[in-house]
Amino acid sequence: MGSSASRNKRPSKVEINDTDKAILSLKTQRQKLESQERLLQLRLDNYVTTAKQLIAESRKDRALLTLKKKKMTENQLLQLHGLIINVEQMLSDVESTKQSTKVFGVLKAGNDILKTLQAQVRLDDVQRLMDDTAETAAYQRELNALLSQQLGEEDVEGAEEELEMLEKILEDEEVLQMPNAPPVPQLNETNVKQISQKEILAKQVNKKSETVGDDEVSINGGTSVMLEAS
Repeated sequence: MGSSASRNKRPSKVEINDTDKAILSLKTQRQKLESQERLLQLRLDNYVTTAKQLIAESRKDRALLTLKKKKMTENQLLQLHGLIINVEQMLSDVESTKQSTKVFGVLKAGNDILKTLQAQVRLDDVQRLMDDTAETAAYQRELNALLSQQLGEEDVEGAEEELEMLEKILEDEEVLQMPNAPPVPQLNETNVKQISQKEILAKQVNKKSETVGDDEVSINGGTSVMLEAS
């Protein structure tokens, strides 16, 4: 009877306390932040590619706008990285419900930046700057307005410096792609000897040409007498 009763006994329900809920929320938050961090990193590479294309098409104003957007994204990446560190620190510190207030603050900060990034996601497609349409002009104005609010003077200067750097890189790439001049022939020992022999022959010819005005008469005995023309 006793063994039968123990077999039919249902396992006791595991109670989830506030600490468990906090840990679950923090882990979920960390996963979302890390996913957004990877996405922003991919966008940074895309911004550089687009800026180069715009520079090549002599659209420096749009290239600068793209690099300003890149600068803003870099700042957001720093925020995300800091929040991820805070979440991981909080996960290691949560031991009781006494930490619930701090957990709430960390979660709120993470949710705020995720909402901000979600609201701006339609402005992340900088490839639209490659087009010449009314929609592109409206997008450019909206993006410019956002960046003027988000970026400080130092960020703008950094974007301008990066624009100059990319211009220099593209100029160097064009120089490397130019056809090379024909190689200068190298002189070896044989070539030097041939040139020396030609110089000697040329001197002999010039020396003979100086005696063209004189007549040479041969006399018995093999002596020759030079006669000046009267």
